[in-house]
Amino acid sequence: MKTRMLLALAVSLSFSQVYAQFDEQVLNSDPIHVDGYLAEDKPVMDGELAGIRNELKKQKTGTQLNKEKSKDLGKLSQQTEKLLDSQDEYIESKIESSIAIKEFNKKVEENQKKLRCIMEESTDRECAPYMKRYQKKAKEETQEVQEVKVQQAAPVNQTVAEAPSAKPFLGGVKFVPFLGGTSFNGEKEQLEAKASAGLRVEADLGERFAVGVGFNYSSLATEDFANSLYNNNNWNQGYYGFYGQNGREINFKTMGLDFYGKLFITKGERFRPYLRAGIGINRADLKYANNNSYNMYGYSFGNEAYKTTYVNGSIALGSDIMITQNVGLSIEANYSRGLSGAFSSEESKNMGTSPDQARLKELGDEIINANALSVFAGLVVTF
Repeated sequence: MKTRMLLALAVSLSFSQVYAQFDEQVLNSDPIHVDGYLAEDKPVMDGELAGIRNELKKQKTGTQLNKEKSKDLGKLSQQTEKLLDSQDEYIESKIESSIAIKEFNKKVEENQKKLRCIMEESTDRECAPYMKRYQKKAKEETQEVQEVKVQQAAPVNQTVAEAPSAKPFLGGVKFVPFLGGTSFNGEKEQLEAKASAGLRVEADLGERFAVGVGFNYSSLATEDFANSLYNNNNWNQGYYGFYGQNGREINFKTMGLDFYGKLFITKGERFRPYLRAGIGINRADLKYANNNSYNMYGYSFGNEAYKTTYVNGSIALGSDIMITQNVGLSIEANYSRGLSGAFSSEESKNMGTSPDQARLKELGDEIINANALSVFAGLVVTF
């Protein structure tokens, strides 16, 4: 604006100088005569003042024009900013819609592939996940339909017994406490155990085979009336008079540890008959119930004891009867026999001076080599 003002002033000054020179010529020149007459005097005008007025008018007009332009430019700037904002929103919505369309197309393509795999029952690798889910769902629906049919077929006011679930016998651990009786049949003696019990722990290695370890205990008592030494009348007067009319009572106890394998004959879930075979190591202990000291004719009686260790083999036939999935019963018939004589024995007295010490050893060897028949019943607890 200042530049324009300076230019206007310079132009005004130049016009004023021209007008001044012109006025001076006009004033100093003689009047012009036309046809002998003098021309009329023209009115004198101030050219500088007119020029300033024109310039001021131009400046006002320019200023007003610049103000209008400034307003229009401000409005145009605001409209441009709004237009840019709306364009950003449009671009973002366009991007979001493009992503949504891609996701939708991807799901449609996956569903079409799934439908094709199921309808064609394809075995391709890419169809494996769909077929696996479809087969699992179909199996569940079939089971639900079967359960509904069973419930509908059951009579009213009658409880339907729940069958044990088909749980495979793989890796299960079973505890089998058992109780029963044992008969020892030797060459000279036939003895009955008054108590036979134990505990077996076994693990299934498959549907048909199991291994285990068992602890067993047996005890019996018998009168020592079989010794012919005591039939002599001289012994009867003293020996039987001191220890009783039936002789001395012998107590026999044995404890053993068995290792065995078990073969299930069938694959039933409730009834599981089996054959079992094993080998065990046993410790037997024999002693007289009445151990009071007695001496007669140079022989010593009382405080006799005999302990021996031996190995035996066993074979059994039985069956597990499962009542529920984890609890059942076991019934078994068992045969066992010593595989060799005692390999470790302990005698408390010298058999040369203690006849009853020899009697204990004789009876111990008889029991070790006897045919032992047992019948056991037990409880099966599966974990």
